[in-house]
Parts: sequence; structure tokens; C-alpha cells
Amino acid sequence: MSRYTITQAAAERLLRDLDIAVVKTMSRVVADAREHLWLLENINTTDVLTDTDFQRRLCRHVGMRGKLRMRRDELFLILDGIRRVPNRNYPDVLMQISELTGQVEKSVASEVLALLEPDQPTIDREVRELMPRYGFQPLPESPLFDECVAYHRCLRQVLMQVLEVPLASQLLGQLDQQIGAGADGLSPLRKLNLLLSGSYRAVALLPNLEAVRRAIPRHQPVPVPEATTTVKSNPSVINTRPGVRLHLCR
Repeated sequence: MSRYTITQAAAERLLRDLDIAVVKTMSRVVADAREHLWLLENINTTDVLTDTDFQRRLCRHVGMRGKLRMRRDELFLILDGIRRVPNRNYPDVLMQISELTGQVEKSVASEVLALLEPDQPTIDREVRELMPRYGFQPLPESPLFDECVAYHRCLRQVLMQVLEVPLASQLLGQLDQQIGAGADGLSPLRKLNLLLSGSYRAVALLPNLEAVRRAIPRHQPVPVPEATTTVKSNPSVINTRPGVRLHLCR
């Protein structure tokens, strides 16, 4: 079984945490959702090569920086080609964008694909740092291409699993009410992804009792450390570590 999975109990705990955090983070999630909706409505109709307003908003939305930002004109040329072909997939988008910088541009590639294929997840930094809290294995610090592809595929499976939990529909309903007109333009997976990304900091501050339960199983007494024998200070003991000199306070 893939290491990129979570249990049903973890899926339920994730939604309970979001339910608590969203009280503080709803305004941010709604703002991100409306920006995503605007990009969705314009990506297939605007001239992405010349529309500077669209380019500016897309760069901000996907968090473009560094080498990729320096080659943004080439990125929009790739986007213009990708949007004209059917059945876009993550490996192809990831490969084309990564070739611009020589780095695995996992986050930006997933954001671009999500605008073209609404049922695909994004693997931004917030999601990558939040999901291990629920047992979903993190990506390595410098992941390989195939590791990013596997992570993206399994993340979608896990998010679909979470959406089947009854509390998910209640949370998405709250988000729909706050977004208002146009909420139907976002897929359930996209809404859950937005909730995860926007609520990351608030959820990270919640107590993680599951980690405590794993560390100290219930009904198992905490081991008492054995009493240590007092060692008298004498030259033979103090000098057992060559090169270590003790400085006594006067």
C-alpha cells in the first residue's frame, strides 16, 4: 500500500480541525476562492500572452517567484499551449514548467493544472506541511519528479476520501454561503483544497492529541526512570573523557 494514505479516523479528525479553524480563517479562504473563480472564468477566453492584469493575478495566485518569475513570458507561452489541448495531466504540465528552471516546480504546476482541470488538487506549501499531521507522508525536501507525481495522484485520492465524511458537506455548505454567487463554479475537491491551504496556520496551532496518544498508549503506565547511582567526584572518573576539561565556578 502507498505511504501516501490516511486512515478514516484521521480523515474525520482533519475535518473536525477545519471546523474549528474556519471560524478564524473563513475570510481568507473566501478571498482565495473568489480569486480562483476569476482566473477560472478568464483563463480560456483571455489572451494570456498579452493580458497583463491576468498575468499579474495568476503570478500572485500561484506564488510565482525566483527563476520561474524571471521566465514568466515563457511560462505563459506554455500555458497558452496547454489550455488548447484536451485531457491535461500533471506529469506533462510538471515536465514542461520544470524544464524552464531545471527544478521540479511541483507547486506552480499543480496550480496551473487546477485552473484547467478543476478536479485536480494543488500541492502548495501549506497543504504539504499540514497533511503529515494526519499521517500523510511528507514529500522529501528535494523531491524527484516521480515522487511529486505520486504525491499529487495520492493527494487527490485522499481528498476524495475526506469528502465522503458527512462533516465535509457541512463545511462546504458554509463556504458556499460565504462565497455567494459563483460558488457552484468550484468543484468540491477545490473547495476542500482551499480550506486546507487557507486554514493551515490556525490548524497547526491546535493541540495534536493523536500524536500524544501514539507516544503514550492509553492504559499503559508511563515508565519510571531507574534510579541512577551517585558517582563520587574523583580524578579517575572525571578524566574518563580525554580532552574534556571541567571549569568550576568560583
